[in-house]
Amino acid sequence: MIILEDKSTWPQEVMDFVAPDMARISQERELELAKNLEGKSWLSTIPDSIYVQTQQHLATILRRYSIKAYHATKLPMPEIVLRTGLLPLSDQTLATALSEVVAALPSSDSGKEAQKELNQFVRSEAFENQRGLVWVYLTELQTQQYDSQDLLEFYGGRALRAALANKRYKYFPLLKRLGVPVLITCSVRIADAAEAQVYDLAKLMLDNLLDAANGLAPRSIAAELAISAPVPATAVFEVNELLQYA
Repeated sequence: MIILEDKSTWPQEVMDFVAPDMARISQERELELAKNLEGKSWLSTIPDSIYVQTQQHLATILRRYSIKAYHATKLPMPEIVLRTGLLPLSDQTLATALSEVVAALPSSDSGKEAQKELNQFVRSEAFENQRGLVWVYLTELQTQQYDSQDLLEFYGGRALRAALANKRYKYFPLLKRLGVPVLITCSVRIADAAEAQVYDLAKLMLDNLLDAANGLAPRSIAAELAISAPVPATAVFEVNELLQYA
């Protein structure tokens, strides 16, 4: 399993593939960065760029591995993740989350209104863009940043919040009161992520190796993956309740 912040866990075949052409790859990257400052791209005119080809090959290598990941959310019973794992967003998972909200509402009319908002949302493009995915961060530092903390503040995550956004003044205070903030540490298969995200991860790792080889301070490592498969309970390492964010 790859731990992004720990190079000792990076696949040796990644290191071995990059090492022989390190100088040439670094040169191409520097030329590209210089052109970027002018609002141009040097690599777009070089179809056989070794920098680009290396990124593509590393992406192919990475698809054979799993990587340590973090998922921030609020749950009514955090321990259930140790039995169910993490499920991709679906009509059913969203409806289950809404049922927790409806149970806390003062009237059945409010519950019907919330259900109507949900029904409209699942027919939207915004829902289609999230359906079937589990979003994870790949470094622990990211879990301390604003985006992750925002997920720990609202029950139901982004999807339920988006579904009830039209009635935010009514429902958002309730979403803040429900559930326990948790940070779930797990292992995910890189192959289950979108191709573009795997390519971005390969570029991030390659640039980090190039910086180290050139004596530069490594750039901060931060990446996300949208996993299009369930994360089984056997791949969940920890479920940490973060009561300080409740």
